[in-house]
Amino acid sequence: MRLRRIGVSVCGVVLAFGAVRGGWAEPAEEKSAFAAADAQILSEIREHSEAAANLEYLSDNIGARLTGSPQLKQANDWTREMFAKYGAMDAHLEGWTMERSWARGTASARMVSPAEHPLTIAAAGWSPSTPGAVTGAVVYFDAKEKKDFARFHGKLKGAIVIYQEAVSLSPPKPEEPNALLSRPMQQPPARIGEPPVEDPYEAFLKAARERAEFWKQEGVAAVLRDSNKPHGLLNMTDVSLGRYDIGPIPTAFITGEGYRMIFRMVQRHLPVQVEVEMTNRVGDKPMTVYNTVAEIRGSEKPDEVVIIGGHLDSWDLGTGSTDDGTGSMAVLEAARALTKLNLKPKRTIRFVLFSGEEQGLYGSQEYVKAHKNDLEKISGVLVHDTGTGRVLTLGLHDNYQDREMVDQVLAPLRELKLMEPRMARSFGTDHWSFDEVGVPGFFCIQDRAEYNLTHHSQSDTFDKVWRDDLNQGAEVLAAWAYNTANLPEMLPRRPLPYNPGKDATKKEEAPKADPIEAMDTKIVEQVKADAPALKADLTYLTERIGPRLTGSAKLDEASHWTAEQFKAAGLANVHLEDWTIANSWTRGPATGRLVVPTEQILTLAAAGWSPSTNGAVRGPVVGVIFEKIEDLEQYKGKLKGAIVLFGRPRKMVPPEFPLATPWSESTIPLAHAVNEMPIDPAAYRQARLAAMKMFAEEKVGAVLMASEKEFGLLNMSSQSRDYQAAVVPVAYSVREDYEMLWHLQEAGRAEAEVSIGGSLSGKPVQVYNTVAEIRGAEKPDEAVIIGAHLDSWDLGTGATDNGTGSMAVLAAARALQKVGVKPKRTIRFVLFTGEEQGLNGSRAYVKTHKDELAKISGVLVHDSGTGKVLTIGLMGNYAVRETIDHALYPLAKAKEIELVEPSLRREGGSDHVPFDEAGVPGFWCVQDVADYDKMHHSQADRLEHVRWDDLTEGAQVLAVFAYNVAQLPELLPRKATKEKKADQ
Repeated sequence: MRLRRIGVSVCGVVLAFGAVRGGWAEPAEEKSAFAAADAQILSEIREHSEAAANLEYLSDNIGARLTGSPQLKQANDWTREMFAKYGAMDAHLEGWTMERSWARGTASARMVSPAEHPLTIAAAGWSPSTPGAVTGAVVYFDAKEKKDFARFHGKLKGAIVIYQEAVSLSPPKPEEPNALLSRPMQQPPARIGEPPVEDPYEAFLKAARERAEFWKQEGVAAVLRDSNKPHGLLNMTDVSLGRYDIGPIPTAFITGEGYRMIFRMVQRHLPVQVEVEMTNRVGDKPMTVYNTVAEIRGSEKPDEVVIIGGHLDSWDLGTGSTDDGTGSMAVLEAARALTKLNLKPKRTIRFVLFSGEEQGLYGSQEYVKAHKNDLEKISGVLVHDTGTGRVLTLGLHDNYQDREMVDQVLAPLRELKLMEPRMARSFGTDHWSFDEVGVPGFFCIQDRAEYNLTHHSQSDTFDKVWRDDLNQGAEVLAAWAYNTANLPEMLPRRPLPYNPGKDATKKEEAPKADPIEAMDTKIVEQVKADAPALKADLTYLTERIGPRLTGSAKLDEASHWTAEQFKAAGLANVHLEDWTIANSWTRGPATGRLVVPTEQILTLAAAGWSPSTNGAVRGPVVGVIFEKIEDLEQYKGKLKGAIVLFGRPRKMVPPEFPLATPWSESTIPLAHAVNEMPIDPAAYRQARLAAMKMFAEEKVGAVLMASEKEFGLLNMSSQSRDYQAAVVPVAYSVREDYEMLWHLQEAGRAEAEVSIGGSLSGKPVQVYNTVAEIRGAEKPDEAVIIGAHLDSWDLGTGATDNGTGSMAVLAAARALQKVGVKPKRTIRFVLFTGEEQGLNGSRAYVKTHKDELAKISGVLVHDSGTGKVLTIGLMGNYAVRETIDHALYPLAKAKEIELVEPSLRREGGSDHVPFDEAGVPGFWCVQDVADYDKMHHSQADRLEHVRWDDLTEGAQVLAVFAYNVAQLPELLPRKATKEKKADQ
C-alpha cells in the first residue's frame, strides 16, 4: 500500500503525494449552494431545539397512541396545532378508515403443573378474549413447514400452543459495535424477467395464516409467544391475518423468562399445564383515524414536493417514546427550525405524521392512495423510525438512480459524521409505501441504542430517549429536506416497471439453477482447499526472497519466481512486462544522537532515495512550520548546517473500522492526525517541494521526519520523485525521539549528530510487472484484471504490504485454473511493481496498453494488508453500482465471506488509481484494519502477523469477482464524464 499519510504536519495536516481522499462524490464542491443554509439549520436545532420538550409532552401528557384510540386522535390534534404554531402552512388532518379498533383489557396466566408459577403476559394486538379462564396442556408446535402439520393432527384440542424455539438471553451476547454496519449485502433487486425479491413479511404472514388455520381446525385454546426480550420485558404486535381483523385464536406474549421455563420443561417431556385469561375490547364498526400533515410552500415549484415523516401511532405497553415519538418529534422539530429561519425552498417541503404504521403501514398506504394523482410530483420521502439512536446514514431501498444526487445532498453535512448511504431496503416502515408506487422512499439507518429493549415493550418511555441524538435526527431530516427541495431537478425514478417480477405477465414455473453461482461455489471451495499452497507461497516470498524494493535484485528474483508459479499453475501467456526506473537505491545505515543539552541515541531510518550525508553531520536542531510558501521566508539564512525537523508533531489516532468511517473520511486503515482537515493535494505538494528546495539552497545538514507510528516503529516512504535522488539527506525518526527533539528545540538550544547512508545506481534499471491470464472463450480481447503489487519497502519483509495481496492473486489464478473455468472474457492477473514510490508500475502498464483500455471491463486490486475483505470500493463509479451488486451477491451469501454492499468511496494510494484515471473501472478491496496501521511500511511488516483465514477469503473474493465480471453480458459501465453529465 502506497503511503497515504506522512506523520508530520505541513499547513496543519498530513498527506502523502498523489493521494485521493475518500468520501463524498464531489469533494471539491463542499462549498455548495446548500452549505450556508445547512449551517443555519444545524445551529438552530443544536442551540434552540424543542424536540425533547415536545417528546416529553407527547409521552407523558398524551401517552400511548394505539391506532383507533382517543390518545392518537389527541396526538393528531396537538401536532396539528404545533405545526401551525411554528408557522407551517396548511396544517391539517387527513382521515382514513380502519375496519375496527381494539383496546387492551386484562391478561393473566399461571402455570398450574407440574408446579405453580405466576406468568407475566400481555395480549397480542387484535387478539380475541378467552372465554373466561382456560386451562390446557402446553404443546410445542415445532412444524417448520405445512407438510409437517399432520404430525399434530388430533393432538391440539384445548391445548396451549408454543411454537418458537427458545433462545437464551442470559448472559446477553456482548454488543458488537459494528454489527449493524457489517451485515452482508442484501439480494439486489430483480431485473426484468426475474421473479421479484420477496417481502419477508409476506412470507411470514403466509406461514402465520397456514398455522392459524390449522390450529383453529384442531381446537387450540390459546397461543403463547416469546417476547424475546430480557429482564421481564414484554412484546407487542398484532395477530391480524387481514387488515384490522380479529385474530382467530387468543394470543399473548409472555416474558422471555417465563417462556424459556415452559420450553425447558416441555423439552424434558414434563406434563406442563397453563391457565390463561384475557379480556380485550373490540370496536363494533369502522372508524376514522388520521395522518397529520403540514408544509412549507415551495417558492419556485410549489407543486413538487419533498416529504419527511415518522409515525405518530404506537403500541400501548409503554408511551411510544422511541417508537416512534422520536421520529415524529424530529419531523416536528425540523418544521420548527425551517420555518423559524424563514428559508425559502424551491419545492414544497411536506411534514407527514402517519398513523396505523404498527399494524401494517396503513396510514402511509392510505396517504399514497389519497394522493395517487400527485405521486409523480413527489421528489422523495425520508422516514425516521428506528428509535432514539443517532442517524448513521440513509437507506435508499434499491433506488440506485438516486445515489449520486443523495451524496450531493448530504455532502455539506460533514459535521454530522454520517456514514456512506446504503442501498439497503427495509419493509418495516412508511417509506416502503412510497417505494411500492415508484416514489423514491428512503429511511434513516440509526444506531440501535436500546431499541431492542424499548421496541414494542413497556420500556418504551421518555426516560430512554437520548436527547442529543434526537436533535441530530432532526438536523438530518431538516437539512435533507431543504437540500433535496433545492436540487435542480426532482430525484429520478427507477425505470418502469418498479417491481418487474410482480408486473411480469409470465411466471417461471420453478427457479432455474444459476450456473454462475454454481461455479462460484466451486471456486470458493477450491481456494479454501488450496490454502496450504497460499501459505507456502507467501512464506517463500517473504522469508526466502524477503523485502522487494523497486529496482533491487530481490524484486527481480520475485518477479521471475511469480512468473514460474503462474506457469506451474497452467496459466496462459505468462510473461514479464518491463519498464525502467532512473535509479535503484540501496539502504545504508542511519544513526543519530542528541548531543545538546544531553546525550541520547536516536533511532533513524533513511527515507527512500535519500542521498548520503557522507559521514556524520552535526548541527542545531530547528523545527520548521509553514502553512504557505511565503512562510518559508522567516527561515532563510538560518538553516545552514541545521538538523531540520519537518513540521510539528501531531497526535495520531488509530484507524476506525472501515465501514464505520464517516462518509467524508478515508477508509484506508492508517493512523491519522487529530482534527485532520481536507486539503488540496496539489497545493500541499507545491508547498512541500518548495520547502525541500529551500532546504537544499540553505545547505541544511539533514532533514528528519516523524514516523506516524508509536512505540519505536519506524516509517518508510520516498522523498523524491521519479526515482531521482532527494535534494537533501532525509531520514525518518521514531515518533518518541522526534517529539523529544521538538520540545527541546522549542525550550532552547538543541544539537544533534546524524549520519544517513544510502547509494543510488546512477543509471537506469529495468523492472517488471508479472502478467498471466486465462483466455476468454467468447470475447478474448476483452479482459477483467485482478492485481496487487509485488514490490515492498525494506524495513520488514513486505508480508502484508503487499505480499498478502500478490499471493492472493496467485491463489485466485490457481483456483480458477483448477476448477476449469471457461470465462467469456479473458481474466488477467497482474503483479505490479513500483507501487510504493507512486503507482509507477500500474502507470507503466496503463501507458503500454493504452490502445486496449476500452476493452478492459474492470480492475480489482487487493492492497490493504492481512485483514478480511469487507467489501469493494468503486471509486465513485455510480454507473456500475447495480451491475456490481448482482456480480458480487454470491460473495454475500457465502458464509465464510459475507461481503457487505459495495462502497462508492474514492480512495487513492494503490494500483487501481491509474486505471480509474484512464476511465477504466478501477476498484479496491476495503479491508478490516487488522493492525495494518502498525505494520504498514515498518519493521513489523512480517509473516507472523498474517491472518491466514482472512487472506484465503481475500483470494476467494478476487477469484469470484474475476469470474463473475468476465461472465457479464456487457463490459462494466464507465463513469459518466463531466461532459456526459452536462448533456443528461
